[in-house]
Amino acid sequence: MQKNLDANFTAGGLLYNDFVAISSILTSDNFLKEINEEIQVNKLLGIPTESARKRVILEIVRRYEIVSTTFWDWFVTISEMEQKLALFYLCLKTYPIVFDLHMEVGLKNYKLGGQVDAFTVQMRLDELSSMNESVGLWSKSTLEKINSQYRKTLKDCGLMGDGVLLSSFKVSNNFWDYFDEIEEHWFKEMCFK
Repeated sequence: MQKNLDANFTAGGLLYNDFVAISSILTSDNFLKEINEEIQVNKLLGIPTESARKRVILEIVRRYEIVSTTFWDWFVTISEMEQKLALFYLCLKTYPIVFDLHMEVGLKNYKLGGQVDAFTVQMRLDELSSMNESVGLWSKSTLEKINSQYRKTLKDCGLMGDGVLLSSFKVSNNFWDYFDEIEEHWFKEMCFK
């Protein structure tokens, strides 16, 4: 059976700035109503075109709904670096392509010495293209965008610098404790802990 892989991750990587912009409504009981109103009013996101807002909001909602509302209560209280890692966690949970790339490229290369570049990611995407019909149908530009977004995401959340995978970033023990409490221990390994 093939994994259901889609290319929606290309909509914006971590979307850190977008999540920060909407932080005032993340913990609202009416989040879905308020974020959908944002498509029209553009009060928080400041994305110039409605079509671009719709696409980003669709991905925000996908990520929002993959976790409980208590995640968002916690999210608004943590540091910027911790928020970026938390958004990476959402990317891994939301997008099977990101999870696959990180398992097969990020984690394996970290254990082998810690280098990730466009070529190593492209090799995995080529492998997926030959095994997965939907990936095989993606355009060259879509594959390049996923490749670029994955590497940018690693850099943005502090897991990579100058092509080298990193495990030593400054986050509190409370951050890691949260993932133990929600029984998502696997995420610590994904962050090379």
